[in-house]
Amino acid sequence: MVGSDTAQRAAPLLDRLVSNRYAQENLSDAAEKLRAAYRRASKRRVEPTRDEKLWEQVRQAALSFTEAAKAIKTGRTKPKARWGRRLGILIGFSAVGGAAALAASEELRSTIFRDLAEPQEQGDVGRPETEKVPPER
Repeated sequence: MVGSDTAQRAAPLLDRLVSNRYAQENLSDAAEKLRAAYRRASKRRVEPTRDEKLWEQVRQAALSFTEAAKAIKTGRTKPKARWGRRLGILIGFSAVGGAAALAASEELRSTIFRDLAEPQEQGDVGRPETEKVPPER
């Protein structure tokens, strides 16, 4: 009973394939990449063996197939996003951008550092420098 033995071994894998969304996405992505590679190879006049973009599409399809097979075999699901690292990178780029803006703009530097050097009193908010009234004694 070779047929039933094969069916018994394939049944859990098919169950995982049906229930594992990550594996389905990878298989879909691989099929899409192979379709794109086929379209590129059939319409281009360049030799497919020398077409770098074609080889990259085939390589990405193979990686997607491999990942889907691993996901089906082990029950692996899609990795969760790591927000801590992304947030750190965003803050770092923001700091570098702010420093670059300060370095490039004399007007911005003078505005920020003048305001830091001369703290305004609460009554002086909105009043120009020339209209300040000296306190009476």
